[in-house]
Amino acid sequence: MQGKTLFMERVISRTRDWQCRFPALSASSQIADSMSHGRQIVAAATSSAGVRCVFFSNHGSVLDFSATWDELERAKTWWYFVRRWNFWVVSTDAELRALRIADDEPVLGVTLNVATVECGETLRFFALLDAAETRARGFIDVIAAIYAPAAAASNPGSPMSEAA
Repeated sequence: MQGKTLFMERVISRTRDWQCRFPALSASSQIADSMSHGRQIVAAATSSAGVRCVFFSNHGSVLDFSATWDELERAKTWWYFVRRWNFWVVSTDAELRALRIADDEPVLGVTLNVATVECGETLRFFALLDAAETRARGFIDVIAAIYAPAAAASNPGSPMSEAA
């Protein structure tokens, strides 16, 4: 099965509630200085059977996808591209290694060292997503702190300026 077909048949488009719960993850692909350096973020949990990925797409949607390792092996061209293109957020170093393309080509991402997450349990998966959101907000807060004084100085009537 072609990778794009596998993805389209399996993907679940999550509601706007997910976007509202994870705004920093959703916005990171639009911000060059974000945790992902402007790449689309994918939070993932792996198991011996396969992987669950939640894509915070660069066009604002939140897409939930699961597949077995065997299915991904058959969709290898698409899966290779997905691993190289995105910024991955996982619970452990072992999970980041499981996503590697080859030993000499690590996947760009971060491990959050949160409790191991089960692929199929959405409530437990939220623990990973919540930790990723907290980390992503930290980057956005730093960026806002750096640029806020400059923005206020360039617009003296702004409510951000000290004179206001």
